[in-house]
Amino acid sequence: MKKINKKRLVICALSIVILIAIIAIAIRIPIIKQLLNLIFISFIIAYGLKPLYTLLIRRGANKRAASALIVVGLLVLILLVFIVVIPSIFRESLSIKRVINDLGNYLINAKTKIKVLSTNKIMDSIINTIYYKSNAQILLILNKLLDFIMGLGENILTYMVSPLIIYYFLCDSENMINKTLIIFPPESRNVIKKIIDDIDKVLGRYIMSQLILCGIITVATFLILMFMKVDFPLILALINGIFNIIPYFGPIFGLIPIILIALLESPKIALYTTIWIFALQQIEGSLLSPKIIGESISMHPLTVILLLMIGGAVGGILGMILAVPLGVVIKVIYEDLNYYLF
Repeated sequence: MKKINKKRLVICALSIVILIAIIAIAIRIPIIKQLLNLIFISFIIAYGLKPLYTLLIRRGANKRAASALIVVGLLVLILLVFIVVIPSIFRESLSIKRVINDLGNYLINAKTKIKVLSTNKIMDSIINTIYYKSNAQILLILNKLLDFIMGLGENILTYMVSPLIIYYFLCDSENMINKTLIIFPPESRNVIKKIIDDIDKVLGRYIMSQLILCGIITVATFLILMFMKVDFPLILALINGIFNIIPYFGPIFGLIPIILIALLESPKIALYTTIWIFALQQIEGSLLSPKIIGESISMHPLTVILLLMIGGAVGGILGMILAVPLGVVIKVIYEDLNYYLF
């Protein structure tokens, strides 16, 4: 392929970096942050539905008909979720305040029992420090979870626009990309288009595989918690499924609230539940993840861990979720630029 002007391509790359920096600053404005969240969620869902869209196109459906059919199916699914799942989540969330109080009492009792075993002043100081810090963190997490659940109802009208955005993402994505290419010099457009196609291929495969894994883990966790008769099975299953998106650390984050809630039932139930969830995580890590995700990201584990640490420092849990896909995008851009420039 004909080599392109390196200077202009570098200018284009710098322009993209500046644009990303502007967006990063703009998301600190609440209304812009909410809008970008809506677009981001719609984008992820559209990516997850893209294989179905491609299948319908191959079967002879035109782009708009395929997109409309998928969106109608999505709306039916959302309606079923509202009828079946959402009421259960809100019923469970009403009891979370009680659980917060119960958990506080449990920690007080545990602290008292441990202090009885120790007369050493240093050990007593350590126990007090652990108690107060863990108590504050646990209550903070549970309160944030409650605020998030209640916030779902407040933002429901905003997210009703999502199916419309998904429709245009599916049927007009190619047109959007072509219009975006106008900002680049004519001689570099083919290369930029190739880079976008490569990103689309790798990122699409990664997002789709993660959505499948998230669904499997959520359903399996729900069944385990129902079997063990642990409170809030639906909420805890959703939390575990979402956290599972984060490599390495995610399963640990998802397991912590499950153990805490199970402890309120009994230490025995907490132990058996932990064993079941741990077994599920081993199956996911050893069998499901390699099979479904495969080599879609082709990153060294150390690189992934560094990305997660940076993402966590910059954006918390959301930053950790976005760290790997953003790393995948940067990796593809670097490899393609390296190929075309050198």
